[in-house]
Amino acid sequence: MNIRSLLAMFYSGFLSVISFMLTWVKPRNRAVLLVSFQDNARALLNEYEDSGRPFELEVLYTRHAVSLANGYPSVSSCVINEKNPFHLMRAVYSMFKSKCVITDNYFLLTSVLRKRPQTKCIQIWHANGALKKFGLEDIGNRRRTPADMKRFKKVYASFDYIAVGSEKMADIFKRSFGVKDEQILRTGVPLTDQYFKDETRPLETSGQKVILYAPTYRDYNMTSVKLPFSKEHLSEELKGEFLLWVKLHPAVRNHVGLEEYEGMIKDVSDLPLKDLLHASDVLISDYSSIPFEYALLDKPMLFYTYDLKEYDKKRGLIDGYEAVIPGKACLTRGMLLEELKNIHHVHEEIKRFSYEWNEYSHGDASRKLLEFIEQQMLEGKKRPACS
Repeated sequence: MNIRSLLAMFYSGFLSVISFMLTWVKPRNRAVLLVSFQDNARALLNEYEDSGRPFELEVLYTRHAVSLANGYPSVSSCVINEKNPFHLMRAVYSMFKSKCVITDNYFLLTSVLRKRPQTKCIQIWHANGALKKFGLEDIGNRRRTPADMKRFKKVYASFDYIAVGSEKMADIFKRSFGVKDEQILRTGVPLTDQYFKDETRPLETSGQKVILYAPTYRDYNMTSVKLPFSKEHLSEELKGEFLLWVKLHPAVRNHVGLEEYEGMIKDVSDLPLKDLLHASDVLISDYSSIPFEYALLDKPMLFYTYDLKEYDKKRGLIDGYEAVIPGKACLTRGMLLEELKNIHHVHEEIKRFSYEWNEYSHGDASRKLLEFIEQQMLEGKKRPACS
């Protein structure tokens, strides 16, 4: 067993001790939102404040979402450091005194809810679609120990319900988390609500058409980024008609110094994704979940997959990746340029893609989810605890 697995085992054991110590805590008509990504949380908090739900909501922010806290001063909240034992005790206590816990990621914290039938756990995930394998289908599981897999399954078993935006994603969650169809909430995904509202901030584009390049996170290459077009491509092949915006993953942004060129290449990594998607004319991505959101705007997108085989081998793509994406998997810049020049030919593919993956997301996912939570609090029912 490696050091990382050993530490995770002790972490899990510590959570079990806390859980035992706090068994006496009784749940009330309140909910806890355990936040790692901002978009789902923002949508739910906006709906909660606007609708005045008859239950208390507390938000536990992790470090990636802490900047969201200042926007909702009327909602009870705290910031937790998952490595701090006192913070863990505080988090478990907050969850145990609630009838519902909403989470948006894999948190070992939720494993304490696995045998707690009086508290429901709803997984809303942080993407409304998936091009990469995860959970039980993650190819990295081949290197995991039996203890690791047992720990993962404890977390998955803590999910009483999972919100989805499509049957496509429902099927993926059934395989990835081992859940049953009756645990699927076909409410739509809260983070998609923002694309049905006119609340974007206009961005300066200098009159040019904008290509937004938003590559996925590559844990095997953190120190460089391969742009889809060079400044020469933009100025010569594309005749200066396009401005290339580049939005990097936060973890990559800290390691890469992107060279900008006035009127050609601009680093927009610090700007909100929603505003960038609305302001752009074309999206170029690869294996990221961003295309599922962009499809809601009915705009063209391209896929720059120069490392397709390597990525699939090291990280794992969903089966039939090239048939799923709305367009061609471009292995070279030449292919990408050709596809860009014929970009409007993929319009029908975009519509098909959006319908399949945003089937239940119609701008009211947050309202439906909060209504479901309210109903569950009144009914007080939960499936039997997992053994």
